[in-house]
Amino acid sequence: MIRHISRFFLVLMASGTVTQLFSQTIEDGIRFSQTLNGGTARSISLGGAIGALGGDFTSLSINPAGLGVYKSGELTVTPSFKNQKVSSTYNGIKATDTRNRLYFDNVGVVMSLKPNGSDDKGLVNLNMGVGYTRTNDFFSNSIATGDNPNNSIMDFFAVKAKGYYYNDLLVDDNYNPFSESSAPWDVIMAWNTYLLYDTIAGTNGTEYDPALLIGDGVVQKNAVSTKGGSGEFDISFAANISNKLYLGLTVGIADYSFTYNATYSEDAFQSNPARSNGDRFYYSDYMQYFETSGTGYNIKLGAIYTPIPSIRIGAAIHTPTFFSFSDSYSYTMKSNFDIAGVESNFTSNSPLGKYDYDFETPFKLVGSFAYIIKEYGLVSLDVEHLDYSAMRFRDGGNGDNFTDLNQSIDGHFRNVTNIRVGGEARINDFSVRAGYAYYPSPYKSGFLNDNSNTNQLSFGLGYRIGNFTIDAAYLQTLQNAKYKFYDLTDLNVVSTKTRDGKFLITLGFRF
Repeated sequence: MIRHISRFFLVLMASGTVTQLFSQTIEDGIRFSQTLNGGTARSISLGGAIGALGGDFTSLSINPAGLGVYKSGELTVTPSFKNQKVSSTYNGIKATDTRNRLYFDNVGVVMSLKPNGSDDKGLVNLNMGVGYTRTNDFFSNSIATGDNPNNSIMDFFAVKAKGYYYNDLLVDDNYNPFSESSAPWDVIMAWNTYLLYDTIAGTNGTEYDPALLIGDGVVQKNAVSTKGGSGEFDISFAANISNKLYLGLTVGIADYSFTYNATYSEDAFQSNPARSNGDRFYYSDYMQYFETSGTGYNIKLGAIYTPIPSIRIGAAIHTPTFFSFSDSYSYTMKSNFDIAGVESNFTSNSPLGKYDYDFETPFKLVGSFAYIIKEYGLVSLDVEHLDYSAMRFRDGGNGDNFTDLNQSIDGHFRNVTNIRVGGEARINDFSVRAGYAYYPSPYKSGFLNDNSNTNQLSFGLGYRIGNFTIDAAYLQTLQNAKYKFYDLTDLNVVSTKTRDGKFLITLGFRF
């Protein structure tokens, strides 16, 4: 079959809302499960190693027993400013983008009661804490570009389209393939914008010839913008027993939002020849929109034991967070051709897809140690263990049970041990702090991002005057990662380097 391309502007649109298959990915699971250093300026300047120390609102989300260390009530609020720089390298070309953001990392209140009036025997304190702590920030801009003389996303579409009959892909007044066929949406749009130029003779209309000829090259560009974040509203209770044993419980209500907008473009090399009939591909744009929102809940249990006044040993367990998510997604594909000397544009818009499902993050175990050097300072350590292969998608729309996806999670991910360490020196009412946190890659060896570790460096200052405290911190997060524009074996990867710089101030009042 030879397709004839119309010589005037054509718009193909499928309207309505459908719940057709949309693929959740193992990368979604990591984004749902991985939390980094968040909370008050004091805890962040200590690298997040606050588990055995307590006496800080961040304790509610790491080891709730630390709430029991409070001897009085406290109100805290933490505004922050983040600057992010993402550098991407593809086929020897480097591109950089940045984004700035002002938001709140934490707001909370602690109330402390003395049930029996004793300062050192029995139930010394019974405390309650309520507040919100941000656990992730997804605001980011990135761009990657480079020349590719070997292949195109059209080759990927051609591979993906194999086996689907061409008439099942064509949008017309009486047929909507987005809802009436099982073909992937990107394949449908590629056919209706002529990026899949024609079927291959002798294949009964089920194999496809891309618009780009073998040996032709393109300039490829991917611009991505994301926004959103995750956080927890915590309600915590803790007890101080004889200033020796601290026990705590947190009920966490998690919220999550993530929006992804990307435009992937290809521009043909000027040296590319026209087809034998004179048609010439010039450029294409593939716009992708994806939004996830959800809520969940978890429980955290913790204990801190003080064998001698200078040593604190802590342990905590975090249940999985049981999330319910809703996804919305849509795509637009555009192409531009020269047809016998006339510019021709083609556009295909997908419907708005929606999909609901549940997700469980892994259990988390936290062990902590702190050594307090009287009034002069302290050192602290948190060791956090979790198994990312235990993540699970559940109860998808249309009865999906995610068996294949969960098996893929088992095959890709591993146990990790996160390490956080911090130190503080005190001079009268002043404190100087520094910290480091290491989050190893959750991927098993041999996968693309098996070395995508996250390193965090932090330092800060604190000052106390009467019942008022002010703490400042700077946190730098460094991470390298890789990805592909599309899934072809002979496509080079994009290497990214992300540097986040975050400045925080916590204002506190004890009462």
